[in-house]
Amino acid sequence: MAAEDARVKRARVEDESDDEAPAKRKGKQEVPQRTDCPYLGTINRHVLDFDFEKLCSVSLSGDNVYVDLVDGKYFQGRGKDTHAYRHALERGHYVWMNVSDGKVYCIPDGYEVVDKSLEDIKFNLNPEFDEEEVEYTSTRVRFSKALDGTDFIPGCIGLNSIQDSDYQNVVIQALCTVIPLRNFLLGWQAPTEKKPDPILNTLSQLLRKMYNPRNFKGLVSPHEFYQAVGVATQKKFYAKQMDPVAFFSWMMGYLHRKIRAKDGSSLVHDVFQGEVQVKLSPATDEARIIESKEKTIMLSLELPDEPLFKDNLDFIPQVPLFNLLEKFNGEKPFEKIAKGGEAREIRRYSLRRLPPYVVCVVKRFRNNNFFVEKNPTIVTFPLKGLDLRDYIHPDCQPANPETKYDLVANVCHDGKPERGSYKVQVFHQPTSQWFEIHDLRVTAVLPQMVALTESYIQVYQRQDVKSDGSFGKFDLEIPEMSTEMDTGVAAEIEMAPEDLAEAGIIIG
Repeated sequence: MAAEDARVKRARVEDESDDEAPAKRKGKQEVPQRTDCPYLGTINRHVLDFDFEKLCSVSLSGDNVYVDLVDGKYFQGRGKDTHAYRHALERGHYVWMNVSDGKVYCIPDGYEVVDKSLEDIKFNLNPEFDEEEVEYTSTRVRFSKALDGTDFIPGCIGLNSIQDSDYQNVVIQALCTVIPLRNFLLGWQAPTEKKPDPILNTLSQLLRKMYNPRNFKGLVSPHEFYQAVGVATQKKFYAKQMDPVAFFSWMMGYLHRKIRAKDGSSLVHDVFQGEVQVKLSPATDEARIIESKEKTIMLSLELPDEPLFKDNLDFIPQVPLFNLLEKFNGEKPFEKIAKGGEAREIRRYSLRRLPPYVVCVVKRFRNNNFFVEKNPTIVTFPLKGLDLRDYIHPDCQPANPETKYDLVANVCHDGKPERGSYKVQVFHQPTSQWFEIHDLRVTAVLPQMVALTESYIQVYQRQDVKSDGSFGKFDLEIPEMSTEMDTGVAAEIEMAPEDLAEAGIIIG
């Protein structure tokens, strides 16, 4: 048994060296090529699925893996005494593709198959887009058809839910509407000199598969990305229902660390990061004010409490979004217990800098120490022309000349707090149409229906963002705060990041 295992490992190593560097091996010839393979007719494209982890079905190893183009199974190696070689002889499946470089081989004959009819399979294995295709993603209307006849729109495609992963799916669908970040991920290439980051690599592959116009199935399974997230978070976001706000916050922080430049800036912060001014004062003496500014990637909005007495059981309260945004007018007070519970403080918020994309979070869920309760209040909001000028600090308005936003994504929650599901409504720019995506189901919806859902996360795009992802960068500096601070009060009221997060400002 040990001798057989040694032969399998030795054959695997020799086979791997054949694939990677045939010219370096002395005394042996390169793999011959043929264009007249008689087994091309046995390929079954209906069973090919490149969304799952590419591991050998027997050894569960990811090294030197080949896919059987007849039944879609993965096996290791192609030399003698390897799992792929034995499977080819036992089942009579002779056409195999290397999942790393896309080369097709005939096993056991041992030659490489060169044929133009295999290009669609290679493209589905690893879709790639050039700069022109990425640039026109937001303007070019494309309709595609899967092998089974299903019609789909590239970029507006369903994602398979894997063990309650709908909270991840809605975040991915919402990110597809953020043009600069989407274009970056579509054009991202894994580095060849080192092992690519698993999250960034699988996220880029997932978006390229979603925008693949030659997709065989008309849907995508985010299995590899889901596994990478589970490993990176030590299974915090794995195999259970979680909050999409927490997942979005974690993923943006992770991407910022991985793609940031030497000066600390990154595309994530360029797109999402804004600046909020906070005024603090003790509840006993509101004349003493401490001003501070904080960076944020999300704006948290508090819903008013449900009315205690309702006219009827079917009554659902409604509130305009502008009422919730009054939180940032600089005058509305928010009372909060200071850190340690020793004193109460009053906080007032105003905006200092508006990013190209504003993410609003409607706080629907509240934990009352016994269970999680959900506020079903419907928030009415405009789909186009949301003006945030009234919520900008007067000193900072000249530095924010463009203040109007259009809604591009709306994440909703259906059902009870702990057993509900998430869905997303996205604006497809090429067709100028709204679509509702709930896992695998993609349906067109009227714009009037978007405002009737229980919104949880909203993504607004500034109107100066162009179709290629470029946006205006204003050179006018934001003035520094000039209010004098009382150092004695500063010692009493200490602002910690967790306090800001609880108060409604989620730190990036």
